[in-house]
Amino acid sequence: MQSRRAVTASMLAGFSTLSTLLAMPLAANERAAAAKGTRQCLTVLYPWQSDARFDFDYYQNKHLVMLAELYGKAVGNMQVRKGIRKGDGSAPAFVASVTIEIRSIEAFEAAGKEHFPRVVADVPNYTNIVPVGQIEEILD
Repeated sequence: MQSRRAVTASMLAGFSTLSTLLAMPLAANERAAAAKGTRQCLTVLYPWQSDARFDFDYYQNKHLVMLAELYGKAVGNMQVRKGIRKGDGSAPAFVASVTIEIRSIEAFEAAGKEHFPRVVADVPNYTNIVPVGQIEEILD
């Protein structure tokens, strides 16, 4: 069993891609999409692993509440999903996933630059999984 420090270090390394994504300036096509009123969201996926630990109660009632408070009006609705199984009955591809509405990509990025370290530091409180995240355009 890994120590909390080792798990945190591993997660921080895994978060480098997500933090880079959140800290990057908007690409020209993203600025154009935002100007047209295109809706965007952040999707975070927690891949299944045999030793997965994920506290949904903590995640929904503490972690996401903290994120909403820190990011303020930059974010909107959040939808949490729990993986049950694949179509063939085997273990799910993802233990959990969340979709977070981004109301203003500029405000979201500004909040991320200021608060992302605090959000990442809270991850070991609810999971030992290194999440994967991406910014998405909502098409419907």
